[in-house]
Order: sequence, then structure tokens, then C-alpha cells
Amino acid sequence: MGSDTVERVFDREDCVWVPDGVDTIEPGHVMATMLSGIDVERCTGYDRIRVLRAEQRMASHYAARTYQTMTAVLDVIDNDPDEIDFSEQTAAAEIAVALRLTRRASDSELSFAVDLKRRLPQVWEALCSGDIDVRRARVVVNGTLHLPMVDARGVVEAIISDASLLTTGQLGAKVRKLCIDINPKDAKNRYDHAVADRCVVVETNDTGTANLICADLPPDRLAAGMKRINHIARRLRGDGETRTMDQLRADVVSDLLEGTDVATHAGRGTVDIHVDLKTLTELTNHPGELAGYGPVIADIARQIAQR
Repeated sequence: MGSDTVERVFDREDCVWVPDGVDTIEPGHVMATMLSGIDVERCTGYDRIRVLRAEQRMASHYAARTYQTMTAVLDVIDNDPDEIDFSEQTAAAEIAVALRLTRRASDSELSFAVDLKRRLPQVWEALCSGDIDVRRARVVVNGTLHLPMVDARGVVEAIISDASLLTTGQLGAKVRKLCIDINPKDAKNRYDHAVADRCVVVETNDTGTANLICADLPPDRLAAGMKRINHIARRLRGDGETRTMDQLRADVVSDLLEGTDVATHAGRGTVDIHVDLKTLTELTNHPGELAGYGPVIADIARQIAQR
């Protein structure tokens, strides 16, 4: 529903006035004062959207301040010679008590705060200014944890100006691609280690059903497999078929695993890959783009092209 529609639905004669720029000024006490005096239930539809944007920016600002305070707690303990060997554990314990968190949650929050404030200060600054929210900050911080600090900051430098314009999914894909591009050797090592740990796991659900999880498979093989599953499922759709495509895909997988011959004349699965010529000729190691999956390391792109 667009802002014009919201305006028509909620516009009333007794609407209150919302100050100009309430959603564009720097978050802080001025914005907080403005927002505290607004009765959103008496705003026009358009102004409710403006207030929503302003409140999100304030929430981001205060979240950044909270993470800053967590690192400040750690700083005090770091400066205590009696606690220096266990400073992070002590700080996490203090935070857990103060915020009524579990120890695991406080460890996680403190770790994120340290990465945000000390390792990637540019992300913290964007959060503090309300340009991004915590969700986007986590995507960038967690997506670059495996990189050396200098490379991680290089990724942030390339992404931060666009971060507020992207969904978390789009942002995550861009971060992954930049990580591969900025340090292809690290990306190759991480890929090799992950594939070496590939496995199949069965998990039971409280509904009596179960999940089959294939973890850390090569993405090109998984993409080809999914394309074949989709092809077989579409062939099974015909007159009188009542199963949905999701149900058909699930049944195709079960049939294939059980050895039922549902795949007659189905052919091999294929994949679509986009990769530049210099990478194919091993002059560079830019990531490829695997349709339906996202960025892949140069070695995978070359292997797919060769096949």
C-alpha cells in the first residue's frame, strides 16, 4: 500500500501537524523531542510513514549507543589488572545481569558490539546516524568476520553508501561477492574446508515429520539437482493432479532417494553461470554469478564453464 493510499485511508480533519524534516534530521535529542510530542493516531497517512521512518532512525541510533556502552563496560574491565585475563567473560557477565540476558546471549551481543565499534567503526557510524538498522549492520559485520580487518574494512568502504537502499538479502549477496573479490584466496580456502565437511542430516519435527538437510554441497551440483527436480515435477503435473509444485518437488526427491524411476527421460540438470572472460582464462579471480544461488568463487565458475 503506497503513501497516497495511506493518506486517503487515514486522513481526518483533526490530524495533528508533524514538523518538517522529522525523518531526515540527525537522530538525537531534537528528533526524540519531536517524536515524543506526536500522537501518531492523529496523523495523516503520509505523516505516519514519516514518523515511522524517524522512529526507525532513532531506534538505530539508540542501538548504536547501547553497543557503544557495552564496549565501554569492557574498556573499564580491560583496565583492571586483576580482570584483564578474563575481561570479556567478566564484561559479558555484567551485561547479562544488567539486561537480564542469558550468558550465551550476552556473549553474542558483546562480541557483536566489539566487532561493530572497534573492528568496523564505519558500520557503527552508519547505525548511529540512522542510515542503516541493526539488521543491515549484522549482515555486514557477520558477512565479513572471516576476513582480515583491512579487507573487511575495504568491503565496508565499498558497500556502506548503498547499504540503506538494499534489502538484507540484496546486501548479503553483495557482501559475499565483495568478500570473494577482495580476497579470492581466503574464499577458496573457506570453500574447500566447507565442502570437505559436507554431510546429510535428518532432523525430526514436533509435527511428526522430518527434514532432510544436505549441508555444504558444491552450489553448482545443488543448482543442477534442483533444476532436474523442477523439470521432473513439472512433467508430473497433468490432468487430475492435485499436488502443488512444492509437494511434487518433495515427492520427487523422496522417489529418487527410494530408487523409484520417476526420472525416465528427464535428462541431466543444467545450470546458468555468468562469469567474465578474464576469470575464465585465469587472468583474474573475480566471482561468478550462479543463477538461483548468487556469487561463487572463480574456481567453481571455471569448472562449470569447462563442463
